[in-house]
This record gives sequence, C-alpha cells and structure tokens, in this order.
Amino acid sequence: MTIQHICIIGAGISGLVAAKTFIEEGYTVTIFEKQKKVGGVWEESRTYSGLTTQNPRDTYAFSDYPMPAYYPEWPTAEQMRNYLESYAQKFGILEKIRFQTEVTQVERNTAIQSGWVVTINSHNDTNGEIKQQKYEFDFVLICNGLFSIPKIPLLPGKEEFIASGGQVLHSTEFNDSLQITGKRIIVVGFGKSATDIATYAVGQAKECTLVFQQTLWKIPRFLLGLVNIKYLLLSRFAEAWLPYRQLRGLEWVLHTIGKPLVWAFWQTQETILRLQLRLDACGMLPDKPMYTSVNCSTAIAPEGFYEYLYTGKLQTRKTTIARFCQDGVELANGERLQADIVIFGTGFRQDVPFLEEKYRQMLIDNQGYFHLYRNLIHPDIPEIGFVGYSITFFSQLISEVGAWWLAEYVKGSVIIPSRAEMIKDMEIDFEWKQTQWPVGSNNGTCISPYNYHYLEQLIQDMGVSSRHKGWQRIIEVMTPVNPSAYKKIRQELRKKNL
Repeated sequence: MTIQHICIIGAGISGLVAAKTFIEEGYTVTIFEKQKKVGGVWEESRTYSGLTTQNPRDTYAFSDYPMPAYYPEWPTAEQMRNYLESYAQKFGILEKIRFQTEVTQVERNTAIQSGWVVTINSHNDTNGEIKQQKYEFDFVLICNGLFSIPKIPLLPGKEEFIASGGQVLHSTEFNDSLQITGKRIIVVGFGKSATDIATYAVGQAKECTLVFQQTLWKIPRFLLGLVNIKYLLLSRFAEAWLPYRQLRGLEWVLHTIGKPLVWAFWQTQETILRLQLRLDACGMLPDKPMYTSVNCSTAIAPEGFYEYLYTGKLQTRKTTIARFCQDGVELANGERLQADIVIFGTGFRQDVPFLEEKYRQMLIDNQGYFHLYRNLIHPDIPEIGFVGYSITFFSQLISEVGAWWLAEYVKGSVIIPSRAEMIKDMEIDFEWKQTQWPVGSNNGTCISPYNYHYLEQLIQDMGVSSRHKGWQRIIEVMTPVNPSAYKKIRQELRKKNL
C-alpha cells in the first residue's frame, strides 16, 4: 500500500512537529484539533494563572526554531502560545488544521483492509451546529498528548458543597486570578500545577492551604542560587548517576565498583537542597531518598514556594480529603477546613476512546498502562503512530525526534526487529519500568530521567550517529541539552533519503 494521506489528531507540541515533519516529506496532511487554537496543554483555556515552563527557554525549543532571545529564561504560558503559533505559521501548518473538530472514532478501513476511517464532529461557532463527517486516511498519527483528560477524585458531598456556593476546579480550569481573589482556597496535590497554583494564590487569596499525601523532592531553578538547574538536571552527566536497564562504559563503572561515589553524589544533592530550601524547618523533607525520586514526578520548585511555607503564609496538611462539607472539606484525620474553592492539581489520565475497541485493548491494559514499542508504535496496530506518548524533561525534542522516526518508519527506513522481538522488548521495558517508578504512575509512558538514552536509541534505529568523539564528547556530556544540535540528524536523514 502506498501511504500518502496522513491524519494527525491534536495540534499541540507533538501534533505540530509531526505535521511539519510529514509535510516536509511530501505527504498530504490533515490535522484535527478540538480546541480553537494550537497549543495543547498551552492553549489558553487550559492554562492557569502564573504558569511558566519547567524547562529553561533554550532547552524547550524545536531544533530548527529557537525561541526569541528576549523571552525570559522560563517563558510564560502566553509566550509559549505565541511561540507555537508562530511555528505553525512559519512552516505552513496552520492551513492544514481544522479547529473545533473532535475525532470521535478511528476504525480500520475494512473495505480495503488497510488505512483508517476517521469520524469527526466539527463545531460551527456561528450557529452552534455540530456536523459529523467521515474521512479515509492511509496513516494516523495520534498526538492528543498525555495530559488531555483531567483527573479529579470522586469524593462524597461535592454536590452539597457546590449547592452552598463552593467551587470545585481542576488546575486546567483555573484561568483567571479573579477566580480566587479574596477567597479561601484549598489546593490538592504536590506536583507542578498544585504547587504553582498554591504559590500564586498566596498573593491573591484570603488564605490558601495545600493538601497532599506525599512530600516530593523539588528542585530550585538555581542550585545554591548560582547554578542554573539545566546544568544539573538536563545533561548526560546528570543522567549517568542513575542506573539504566543496560549499563555500558562509564555507567557500568559508576553503578558497580563506583557505587560509593554514586551514594556520595546523591547525599551531596540532598544536603544542598535541605539547606537551600530549609526543608527540615518547613517540615517538607521527603520520606524517600532523592535518587529514587528523580523521574517524571520531578518538578521545579515555584519561586517563593518554600519561603511561603517557612513563613507560614502557605498552610499545609499532609493527608487526604475524605469528603466535602457544606462550607469546605473534611480531611482523613477528621479535621475540617473551610473553603470557597477547592482546586485539584491531581494530574491527568490518558485514553484513546476514539480508537476501535479491539485495537484500544491491545494498546492499554486493564490497569491503564500503555504498551508501545519505543513509545511510538504497536506491532499489532498497523498504520498508526503515537507522538508525544513519552513523559520526559525533553518533551519538545523527543516529540520531534519521534516524528522523524515515524516518518522513516512509514518509508520502511527504520531498523526494527521482528514482531516477536518487539513484543519481547516491550515486555522487558515494561517490567523494568515497574521497578523504577511507583505502581500506577505515568501509565507506563515515563522515560525520564533516561532522556538521552531514549533519544540515542531512536537515532540509532534510524541508522545515523549522534555521538561526538574525544573532547567534543566530553563537552557534550557536561553541557545541557541543546535541541539545535539535533538539526544535523534531520539533515543527515533527508540527505540519506535523496
């Protein structure tokens, strides 16, 4: 079968870079986006007040499209939207997007036993009409992201709380500071969105309490107030201090005979953070050692967060909410807290409800874990690829390289093993991930902190090399990720295919 017509579901980071890649390769691309604008998690209706990137500016750009130099080191949500919009305009992607169009079904094209029939509902703002249509495509790229379905725990008493004038929001629904001005706020969670919103609320709300189950290690933007975290968290050097599933070279030395050095490294990091963030004085020292916690739950500490904890401006309760009350919540320990608004920063769940059920069951097991080869394809689901199904510190770059990999795969230029070998590799990878990350977290899609290992595996599959030698290799290991350095990979791939 000749593949020409490509469907892309989603116009966030992954959908945009997938579209650019396949347009450059000469494919006919159609993008369906259910929101009114590009951006995905950065789309205006989904971002909360005060939101910035976790990554420093230059580490969060596409390889051939740097962010404007006048952007701050940590760009705002609005700046991210502008960046993605300009990227879509620059590379001719915008005219390929059908906005306010939701994909409701992706079914195998049984008439020709190849390709897919995609059913969509398009919304007309003028008359409110919803129109259903069906289209045939040769290949589908699912780019709806891992942060698309807000997750809020089901708690009794919610209706009573709302009927009494209370509000219950997910972090994605907190879009305006006026929502919390002068109000009593409870924020639930300890991840990025929860601590971001709680920190922001200190200056806006009447009072704010953060309720969480577990204290996690957070990392300041500047270690000791001097060293940008990108040098310590976003480099090959940092990645080497955690054992990958296959140890080679220096990593083998570090995690065998060099274990005392590894222990000393992590003890030093913990000591620095305990002192800099005053974790003991704040009562925020995590229960687990830091080396077990550097994963997809790792977040940068919001500016002022620990200071507010230390001074008491931000109150905390290390417990869970048992139920809502008429005027607030009751905690698991029996304490009652009054509140006008409860905001859940409790993350997301992911699903592909539009995918034909027999294929959906191949993809997602009964516990909600995704099973993909290289986080990009499933060997038993033909002519479908997934972009952005990797939780990582390098989301932009990994989506981009993943899109290149899929373009090569469609052309038959990727080095892939047999079906049996792919299934075996998926099983080994899944079992290993269960030993690295908490059960039930990240749907089996987490690759952090092994971002470079993953990138280099994809590049190796495509038959090109990404490594320097000699002094250049040492510099490469010690410096932060630089997306623009990967332009040469794309150039080599395109040259190889001429």
